[in-house]
Amino acid sequence: MAIKKIMSALLGRFSSMRMPGKSWSNSNEKSKTYAFAREYRSVSENGEYAAAILHSLKDQKSFDNFKRMPEYQNILEHVTKQQGQDYLNIIRNRKDGIFNEALKTVLISDSTGNPVKYSYDNVFIPLSPTTLRYVKVASDLDRLFGRGLSKVAEIGCGYGGQCLVNDALLEYKHAVLFDLPFVNELIERYLNYSLMNGAYKVKTINQELPHSYDLVISNYAFSELPAQLQLTYIRKVMVNSKRGYLTMNSGIGGALNKGKLCLEELRNLLPSFDCLKEEPLTYEHNYIIVWGHDKSSIDGYFLYK
Repeated sequence: MAIKKIMSALLGRFSSMRMPGKSWSNSNEKSKTYAFAREYRSVSENGEYAAAILHSLKDQKSFDNFKRMPEYQNILEHVTKQQGQDYLNIIRNRKDGIFNEALKTVLISDSTGNPVKYSYDNVFIPLSPTTLRYVKVASDLDRLFGRGLSKVAEIGCGYGGQCLVNDALLEYKHAVLFDLPFVNELIERYLNYSLMNGAYKVKTINQELPHSYDLVISNYAFSELPAQLQLTYIRKVMVNSKRGYLTMNSGIGGALNKGKLCLEELRNLLPSFDCLKEEPLTYEHNYIIVWGHDKSSIDGYFLYK
């Protein structure tokens, strides 16, 4: 009941917010595509991102090269070679077997969409730094929560890369992937280029009733949603989920903080959680929220606060 009162008060706080933007009569605006009304759009929903995805779905050649599209790379597929090296160093140094498993599966078969790849020392194939980030997250999840979870929710899934990596490395049984309708089309096409061990389903948040998951994860996407949409995900997906792993770039300050829930509000709304520093740190205001983990699993991590 207390949580419902907090959420009701916060909804009132944000109900009158409108995001500034150009008039529909602007010719550039007409060429853009959106899924949500202006006040519900995330940082990534800039119109060009949706247009790029729709373009990638129009024919085979476009899909075969969608990870090279500049408008798409502005939102995803922009991990640098050096960041890829940082992720590689971490997963190698952990010696948890994740990197060797990934080399045999998701790294060696990583060609759909024609990702940018780089050569790294002592690796026999070029690697996508974005996929290395997904592998590092999978290593985090393995360390914090273990393998074989039955039902996992992911908020903001790009093309489904994290889901594919988790499926190959963590033996998750079923994933429910939440994103925009046109993004979900791309996810389905991308994941169907591989044979998965488990199963997945794509949804928009409007197709979800309040539900309990074994784990909810998000790589930055939840933190980039406007507060009203964050509250909806909390109510429907997060509040009853047993475990959580959210990489955040809002809530403690910075340019992306405006119009988002702050860390104190999140502490009142989510299950009791710990804050970890992002490793490697890719933005000064990034951090990771985790709950439902074995407390001993964060030995060696730096608690944020």
